[in-house]
Amino acid sequence: MRESIALMIQQFAAEKPETAAVIVNDETCTYAQLASANRKAARWLQEKGIRPGDRIIVEADHILDYVYFWYGLQLLGATFVPVEKDTPSNRILEIGEELQTGYMVTLKAREDLPQAWALSEIMPQILELSDEFEAQIPDPESLSEILFTTGTTGKSKGVMVSYTNQVNIAMAGVETTNIRSDEVWLIPTPMNHAAGLRKAHICMAVGCTVVLLEGFRNFKKYFQTIHDHKVTALYLPPSAIHMLLAIASKNLAELKDQLHFIYSSSAAYPEADKEKMRKLLPNVYMYNCFGGSEVGVACTDEFCVSGGSQYVGSVGRPNSLCEIVILDENFNEKPNASAQDPGFCAVRSKSVTKGYWNEPEQTAKAFRDGMLIMSDLCYFAPNGELILVGRANDTINLGGLKVAPLEVEEVVMRVACVDECLLIPVVKGGNTALKLLVVLKEGMELDEAAIREAITKNLEPYKLPKQIVVIDEIMKTFNGKTDRKKMIATYA
Repeated sequence: MRESIALMIQQFAAEKPETAAVIVNDETCTYAQLASANRKAARWLQEKGIRPGDRIIVEADHILDYVYFWYGLQLLGATFVPVEKDTPSNRILEIGEELQTGYMVTLKAREDLPQAWALSEIMPQILELSDEFEAQIPDPESLSEILFTTGTTGKSKGVMVSYTNQVNIAMAGVETTNIRSDEVWLIPTPMNHAAGLRKAHICMAVGCTVVLLEGFRNFKKYFQTIHDHKVTALYLPPSAIHMLLAIASKNLAELKDQLHFIYSSSAAYPEADKEKMRKLLPNVYMYNCFGGSEVGVACTDEFCVSGGSQYVGSVGRPNSLCEIVILDENFNEKPNASAQDPGFCAVRSKSVTKGYWNEPEQTAKAFRDGMLIMSDLCYFAPNGELILVGRANDTINLGGLKVAPLEVEEVVMRVACVDECLLIPVVKGGNTALKLLVVLKEGMELDEAAIREAITKNLEPYKLPKQIVVIDEIMKTFNGKTDRKKMIATYA
C-alpha cells in the first residue's frame, strides 16, 4: 500500500479504524470515515468520466470536504491541482488552459465560472453514495499532484509530483521527524502548497492525526486548539516562530512538556531565535528543514535537544533517502567547495520531482542527470553538515566582490535593537551599493553605530552597507519566506 498516500489511508482504516485522522475545529474524522469518504469521492469522479491521469483543479480550504475530495481524487489515480482559497476565476481558467483541462472544483458556485463543480453542492451527493470502489495501484510515474510555486523569484511554475515522488517525500519527512503513530500535528498553513499538503501526507503515512487550522494570527484560537486537541507537533516557519517569541513566549513555554517536535522550513533561523527556543523548550525537538517544492526535505538541522551546530548556516545532514553533491557553474562536482568558494547544491533522490509543467527550458536548467540543481550556494563542513551560504540569485555583486545577504543579516540580527533586517542592492549610475533595511524591536531606537561595529568585527569591510534605513515590516510570502523581489522593488 506504499504506492500512494491515498492507499495508505485505506490500509490504516483497516488496521486502526477508530483512530482520528483529521480534525477541523470541533469535527473529527476517523481513518475509517476518511477512507470511506475517499472511496465515495473516487466513485463519484469515476462516474463523471474522470480517469487516472486526468488533471483536476481544486480550490483549497481547511475543511473536511476538501480532504475527502483531495484524497478521493488520488485514490482514483487522477492528478490533484490545488489552488489557493479565493483564487480569482480568471486565474483558475488560465491554469486550466495551461494544463489543458476543463475539470475544476471551487468551494462554492461561481457565476463567472459556471463550468466548475461546487464542492458545497457535490459533497452531499458524494457522501450519499455507496463506498464500494476498488482502488487500483497507480502508475508510479504518473502525476499525483501539480503544485504551483509562489513565483517570488520569477514566474509561478507547476511542479510535477509523481506518485513515487509523493511517497518518498513523505517518508523523508517521517525519517526527519521520528514522528510517532500517536502524534497530533497542527498544520495552520494554506493547504494548496507543498508546506501544508506534505505535512498531512507525513501524518497519513504513519497513521497519526492532523489538525487543520486556517492561520495562526488569532493567537487565542491557535493556542486553544493546541490545548483542546492535545497537539504534540507543530508546523511553523521561522518567521512565525520569530513572531511568537516576540509576543507569545509565555504561551510557548507552557507547551514544554506537551510538544514532541516543531517542524520549520522555508527560511533560516536567526541564531538569536535558536537560543531563545533552547531556553523555552529545552526538550522539544526543533527541526529546521532544507529542501524545496521540487524535492521535499533533503537536510535537517535539529538545534534544540542536540544543542545546535557549531557552524553558522548549517542546515544539518542529508537524510538517508537522498544524496547531495556540490557543483560548480559548469555542473561538475566541486569537492573543495568552501565558505569562500561555495557551489550549487544538487540533490539526487526518488523524491526529486519530474520538472515543471510545460516549462522545458526551466526544467532542463533545474533538473539534470536525475538531480535537482538548486540555486542555493553551499559547502560541506568537515563533520558532514551542509552549510548554506545564500541563494545565487540573491548574491549582490559589488564590482566583482560577492556579498551573500544572509551572512550580513545573521550578524546584524545579533544587535540588541534589531528585530528583523534585510540587505538589498541599490544601483545608481551603473554602480551597486548595499542598503540595510531594519525593523526595530518595540520601544527601541536605531543604534547604527552598534550595527556597523558588529559588521566590521565579523565581516570584510566591503560588506558594510552604505545606508541603514528603518522600515515598519519586511514583506513575506504565505509560507514565511522573505519576499526579496518585492522588497527590492519597493526600497531599492
